[in-house]
Order: sequence, then structure tokens, then C-alpha cells
Amino acid sequence: MRLVSALVVAGISFMGVSSPTFAFFEAFSTLSQELKAIEQSSPEGLGDLLEQLDATSTTKFGDVRSTDWFYRYVFSVARWGIVSGYKDAAGKPTGVFGPGNTVTVAEIVKMAMESAQVDETQCRGTPWAAQAEKHWAKAYVLCAQERNVRLIRSAPDLNRPARRAEVLSVIFDAFGDEPPPLFSPFKDTIDHPLESDIAYGAALKMVSGDKDASGNPLGTFRPDDPVVRAEAAKIIYERLRVEVMGEE
Repeated sequence: MRLVSALVVAGISFMGVSSPTFAFFEAFSTLSQELKAIEQSSPEGLGDLLEQLDATSTTKFGDVRSTDWFYRYVFSVARWGIVSGYKDAAGKPTGVFGPGNTVTVAEIVKMAMESAQVDETQCRGTPWAAQAEKHWAKAYVLCAQERNVRLIRSAPDLNRPARRAEVLSVIFDAFGDEPPPLFSPFKDTIDHPLESDIAYGAALKMVSGDKDASGNPLGTFRPDDPVVRAEAAKIIYERLRVEVMGEE
């Protein structure tokens, strides 16, 4: 089935969607329909589908190419208003996403809250950490407090790189998930404080372990290494896939 036909069947309309934020917050059904169309596309039709969606998107990144492994994830979550690229001093988009740049604690908290459709304008209270009081992410931190995000309970430096295991825990907490007490399949995560989160993330295909140059699994995850923006986009996309497709 060609792309246009697939989109008609899926009921996706591109008219009237004024921005990624509108598409995500005001029309969650649009997100659901697009994600389903992406997931149900054949490998041959996926490129056409993403190209068609890209033609209607207001978000463009010069450093995210259609041949990149992370293209589907970055393009999708950016289109839905969950992530954005960098801006200049005047607040104008630079067209740069920075897929290889690390994600800070503040950034992943923001991404997690937005992907879980938490309205940050409704979160109230006083930040547990003094740093958050005048931080750009204050509203999202308050939302994280309300949702009892475990990482925020420890009042971490909001500007430091977020760690791989931490990212999973923040996203699970944002969605209200309770990871079951699973054993992680990775040898370097045994007895890690977030082992259950890692195991659950692997089970949901949100993350995978390291591989060698030939693509063979190494059995490691590096739970305390930083996460880059492309990886964060994939993790969020996969969690939304579970939400929309009902796959666990």
C-alpha cells in the first residue's frame, strides 16, 4: 500500500495542525494515528511515510538525516512537540538538534513530563532543591515532585548529564509505571539500584545493550553513562509506542 493510501486509511489529516505543540497536546489522536501508521508500515513504505509527514512538519533539523538510525525517533517526537532543537540568543530555531549531545537532568525531566502529557502550568509548590527556584525547568521540576519522580527526590544538579538508568526511571515515574522486580539481562547492571527499571526498559524495547562492530551483543548497558539526545528520543518514542499500541 502506498503512503497516501495508508494515511487515508489511518485517518490522518494534515490540515489544521498549526504546530507540533498543538498536534501533541490538543490532538493526541493525531499522535496515535501517526505512530500507528509508522509502526504498521512495511520497511519499504516507512521511508515514504516519514517523507510525507516531514513535508507537513514545521520542525526541520539539518543534522538529522533520513539515513540516520535515529531519524524516525527524533523526527516523530519533535513533530509531537516533545523535543526541540537549539535556539539562538533571540530565541529563533537554529535548525540544529544535536543528536550526539548529552541530555541534562532538566531536559529529560521536561521531555518526560511532556511525553506523559503533564500540563506544567498546573504544577504548584516549592522546589525541593534551591537550584530549581530560578531554573528554566522549574515548572517541570514541580510536576516531577508531584509525580514523585525518584530522581528529583535526591535533588540532583539539574544541569549535569542524565545517566542512562536515570532516564528510564524518570520516564517510568512520569507515566506512573511501576517496573516489576525483574532481573536485568546486562551483566554490568546486576544489583544496580535501578536494575528493575533497566530490565523493564529492555523488555519494552525502550533500550538495548551494547553491541560490537558486527552487531553482536556485548551483554553490557553502561547504566551510569550519559544519554545523548538521539537516544533519549528513541526511549521516549518506544514508551509512547507502548502507550498507543498497547504492547508490553
